[in-house]
Amino acid sequence: MKKVIAIIGTLDTKGDEISYLKSLVEKRGHDVLIVDTGTLGTPFLDPDISREKVAEAGGERIEELQARRVESFAQEIMARGLKTLLHPLAESGKIHGVVAIGGGQGSIIVAPLLKSLPFGFPKILVSTKITQAGPRPYIGSKDVLILPPVADLAGINRLTEKVLVNAAGAISGMVEMKLPRDSSRKPLVVMSMNGTITDCGLRVKDSLEQEGYEVLVFHSIGTGGEALEEFVKTEEGIAGVIELAVNEIGNYLLGGLASSGPERLTSAGLRGIPQVIVPGSADFINFLGPETVPEKFRGRRIHPHNPQATIVRTNASDNRLLGKTIAEKLNMSRGPVVILWPRKGLSSVDKPDGPFWDPAADQALLTELTACLRSNIPIEEIERHINDAAFSKSVVETFFYLLNQGEKDLR
Repeated sequence: MKKVIAIIGTLDTKGDEISYLKSLVEKRGHDVLIVDTGTLGTPFLDPDISREKVAEAGGERIEELQARRVESFAQEIMARGLKTLLHPLAESGKIHGVVAIGGGQGSIIVAPLLKSLPFGFPKILVSTKITQAGPRPYIGSKDVLILPPVADLAGINRLTEKVLVNAAGAISGMVEMKLPRDSSRKPLVVMSMNGTITDCGLRVKDSLEQEGYEVLVFHSIGTGGEALEEFVKTEEGIAGVIELAVNEIGNYLLGGLASSGPERLTSAGLRGIPQVIVPGSADFINFLGPETVPEKFRGRRIHPHNPQATIVRTNASDNRLLGKTIAEKLNMSRGPVVILWPRKGLSSVDKPDGPFWDPAADQALLTELTACLRSNIPIEEIERHINDAAFSKSVVETFFYLLNQGEKDLR
C-alpha cells in the first residue's frame, strides 16, 4: 500500500537535498509531502505546505519574520506552526512518516514536532547539529532515528548522496513494515530499572511474563523516566507500575545529569494505577565522564560505573530531601501504593562490601519517607538486598496483592 512521507526542511538552504530525497522516496513507490520551514531565501522548489502557511499557523506572517530578522523568534514561530499543521496529519493517518533535514536552525524548528509524535510513528532527523549538541534537545524521549550526515548538507556529493539514500531507504522501510505480532491483549506492566538493579529487575520481569504479562522496562537515565511518564499518562491497558529506580528524582533535585524533570513519579498515581515503589538507586547522583562532576561533589565518594557513567554517593541531607519529595508525589496517588524497602542496600554498589555502603544515609531517606507519607501508604521493610532473589519475589508478590485488592474493591 502506498504511503505518504512528509519531508521537512528549509527549501532556501537545503532545497537541493530535499529535492533529491523526494525523488528517492517516490522511486520507492510512496507519495511525498514537502514542507518548507525556510524564512529568507527563495525556495528551491514548490512545496506542498509553504513557509507562509507554516508561519501563519505559528501566529505570524512570514513578512514579519523576514522584516525582524531575529533568528530565535523566527524559529519559535515556524516550530509552533509546523507542529500545529503536521501533528494532526500524523494522528489522522494522512501522513505515515516524517523525515527532516536540518542544521542548527532546521533541527530546532522540527524538534517540537518530533517530540510530539507518538511512539512508533516513523520519524528520522538528518542533522549536522546532533553530534555537537547531543540529541536530547531535538528528540526528547521519543524514538527518533538520528542520522548524522558527517559532511555539511551543502549540496549533493559522494558523502551526502549516500546519507540521503540511506535516509530514503530507512523512512521507506519504516513505513512499509508491520508489527509481526499482536501483543495488545496482554495486560501490561510498566517498570523502571537501571544497571545497578538489573538482577532484581530481570527476575521481576521474568516472573511477570511467566504469568502472562507484557513488561515494558524504561532505563532510568533521564530520558527513560520522561518516556515512562508520557507513556503511562496516555496508554490504556496498564495493569500496574513497578518503580525499581528513583535516581532520576534525586538527579532533578541535586543537579545530576539523569533528571526526568519535575513530573517524574506522578502519572501512574494521578491515573489511579497500582504502584509498587522501591527506592532503588537512591544512593547516587548520575554524571557522565569524571570531568562532568561539579566541584561541590568532588569530596564525596565517586564511583566510575563506565567511561560515560560516573556516580556520586548521596548523603543524609540529600536523602531527606529525596524522601520528602517522593512522599509528596505518592501522596497525590489515587490508586493503591506500597513501598518496599530493601534493608541491606539500594543498589549493586550500596551493600556492606560495596563502595557506596552508608546505612546512615539510607536511613535518612527511610525516616523522611515514613514521616511524610500519608497513613494509608505502607512501607514494608525486607531484610534483603535489592538484588537478592528473595527481594525480587517480594516485589512480584506485592504487585499481585495490589491487583487482587483492586479487584476486591471493585466488587
